[in-house]
Amino acid sequence: MATDPFGTDLRLVFTRGREGADLAAGFSDLESVSGLENLVQALTLRLLVDRGELAGLGHPRYGSRIRDLIGEPLDRPNLELLRRYVRQELLRDPRVAEVVQVAVTPHDERRDGVDVVARVRATDGREARVEVSLDGA
Repeated sequence: MATDPFGTDLRLVFTRGREGADLAAGFSDLESVSGLENLVQALTLRLLVDRGELAGLGHPRYGSRIRDLIGEPLDRPNLELLRRYVRQELLRDPRVAEVVQVAVTPHDERRDGVDVVARVRATDGREARVEVSLDGA
């Protein structure tokens, strides 16, 4: 039997903004997620967690720096920096071979949050889409 290179984890249900995620419960047990879907979930978490937020758990470098720029003018240079932050964080996962595309779009004219859409190529050659929405709050 071949092993899944992307692993298995508990399925999370993400809510928009800073509210976070909850475990998904099935009829009689917690749900799990495997394969490419697990990779997408792991990458989503990487982008939603702020860098250093898990330092107390022994993971000081885990997480993104996206929120460092929320609240700053989301002009062309800062949007490019956000794209770079996203690309760097996605590539930290050893199951990602390439980041194919990253788009960062401010929510509205207040620019107090961004929507991120990325396409990655996994180590097995398949592509996956990662989407997160981050608010300044």
